[in-house]
Formats: sequence, structure tokens, C-alpha cells
Amino acid sequence: MARAQLPDFLRGGTFKLAAAICALLFVSSTGIYLVENRTVVPGYFEALWWSVVTMTTVGYGDIVPATTGGKVLGLMVMAGGIGLVSTLTGNLASLLVERKAKKRKGLLEVKQSGHVVVLGWNSSVPGLVRGLKENGLLDAGGLVLVTDLPEERREEVAFQLELGPRLSFVAGKIAQENVVHKSRPDNASLVYILRQDNLPPHESDQQSIYAALTVRGMSPKVPIYAEAAQPENRVHLLRAGVTELIDRGEISSGVLALLGAAPQAWNLLQAMLGLRGRPGISLRALSEEEKAGTWSELVSRQRQQDGSQPLALCQTARSLALEDILDAGSALDQFILELFQSHGRETKLGSREAALLVNPADAQALAAYDGVLLLRQGGGGQP
Repeated sequence: MARAQLPDFLRGGTFKLAAAICALLFVSSTGIYLVENRTVVPGYFEALWWSVVTMTTVGYGDIVPATTGGKVLGLMVMAGGIGLVSTLTGNLASLLVERKAKKRKGLLEVKQSGHVVVLGWNSSVPGLVRGLKENGLLDAGGLVLVTDLPEERREEVAFQLELGPRLSFVAGKIAQENVVHKSRPDNASLVYILRQDNLPPHESDQQSIYAALTVRGMSPKVPIYAEAAQPENRVHLLRAGVTELIDRGEISSGVLALLGAAPQAWNLLQAMLGLRGRPGISLRALSEEEKAGTWSELVSRQRQQDGSQPLALCQTARSLALEDILDAGSALDQFILELFQSHGRETKLGSREAALLVNPADAQALAAYDGVLLLRQGGGGQP
């Protein structure tokens, strides 16, 4: 029959030292309580007090042994206590230093929640982090960067990003499940999977696909935004669970073509994206009162409220079920729903894709939309 193994913390030297100190306190407290008169040591609490004060060599002098046995016991407590307490203090200091070193090396599992996870590294990360900071997306839980950069390079990155304690590293390849797990994507608010410029395009996309599958398995609902190194891998990344996919080549070619027709369009895009200051675009949810109105009413109200200009209506992607289309007040509809549930049938009908309606007509109803994209007044200018 196999012997039960003790947990690691019970087999460590620090636990043994703490146990030895507790044993010494118990023995010395009991001993001084038994050998001394009640006028010297009135109760067991006073005996414990004397043991702690003597062991730590504080020596208040409020309790002084009067018997030879008490004095001998005091000598033993002082001699043993100095060694035990100093060794325990040294061990605890070593553990703290070791933990800090492991965190700096990216070997620890992060503990925060609501953080942003960035898987991979390329030259666009500083700009991405700057945008995340300016939009307030790092205020809740900070940033966790998963990368296989060497330690010296990670220290340079930490200095460059200027996040202080809000930045945590996880060292390793993004395609490894145990590495991704340390970043705790199940507690994250956002996950970014970046193309890795130090790898061939096909290998970069392969690691991104593995990373997307791992993240989606750990957190089915977290938004995942990714880059594709090769256009033919877009479909594979989307099937792996990526929410939205960015193709640098597609974006740059589209912008270059636009510049030929409207040279000032690039300045507008920079202002809207916040490349020269505070981001010009923001997203907010529509209230139930606003959903009952029209686009022209929303524009007029928003301009009067803070000067922002509504640009587009948004419809978020979500799952559709029978509950969404059946009337809760209809007895027939409720009977149909209960019939499905009683037979163990799923009521899920599918999913609704995200939709965007730019510059709607004035009479456009808002009931089918969830949010509105706004252009801040003076957005994109220097803060």
C-alpha cells in the first residue's frame, strides 16, 4: 500500500522551523508556568508572553524567573530562540526574493483578474499598450505579456512600456498550454494574439492557432483579437475561436489607396485612432429610452450633451434561443418552450453576427442595435 505524501509546504524547511518554534514556545511556556510561583507568573498567558519576549530577545523585564529552574529554562529559550527565529526570518526573506525573481523571469502564474493578455511580441506592442492605457483598459487588472523574449529583453520592454507593477510577464511559447494557462485567460477581460515577426509567417500563424484554441478552451466567452501573418490562415484562426481578425497588409493597402483619392484621410484616421493624442472614437451602450427613438433624435441629444458626434450603430454578436423570439406573456409560446425543455431539447437556434451601420438615415429606428460609436469633440487632438 502506497504511503500518503505530505504536501510540499509541509515538507519544506520553513514549515519545520515554524513547527520547532511553536514546540519551543509550548514547552517553555508550560515549564515556566509549572516551576514559577503564581506571584511571578500569574497565568498561562503570562507564561506564553514571557516565552515570546525571551525567545525574540526583546527582554521587557516585566516577568523575571525567581527559581533556578526558571532561569535555566530562560537560558535554553534564549539560546534556542535566537537561532530558530533568525533562521526563519532568513528563510522568509529568501522566499520573498525568490518569488520576486520568478515573477521577473515570468515563471509564476498571475493572480489578477480583469487584466488584458497579450500573446506574442512584435514591434507594434508599445503602440498597442499606449492605446490600451489611453482607453482605460488597463486600469482594472493591468497587462500580462506572454512571450519567449530573453530576460534582458523583457527588462527593456518593462522599462519601455512604463506600466510598473501593472505589467506581468509569462515566459514561454504561446503555443504551449501550460504557458498560456499561467496568464489566466479565464479571468481576463481581453486577449490579443499577435503575429511574431521573429518567426516565419506560417509558423507564426500556426502558434497563433494553437494559442487561440487553448484560450477558447479555457475561456469560452473572452474576446480574442488576433493578427494573421498569411491571408490563407484567416479562416483557420476564426474557426479556432478568434472574435475579430486583423490583416496588416489588407489595412495598409486600403489606407494607401485611400490616400490617392483623399490625402487628408490619413490625418483623420490618425485622429480617430488616437495615434497623435487621445483616441477620438469611443463606444457606449444605448439606453432603453434611446432604443425607442430614431437616429436623428440620438444625434441631436448627443451633440447637446457633450458635443460628441455619433458615427455608427452597433449590433453585438450573441447566441439566439427560443426565449428571444417567444412572447413571455403568451400562453401558447410558453407551452412551446416548456415542450422543448421537457423533452430535453436545446432551445438554442444559432448565433447572431455582429453588425455595423455607418451614418444611418435620420429615420433609422434604434431598437435592433446595442451601442453607438462616437467621435469625441476635438478627438484625436493633443491632450
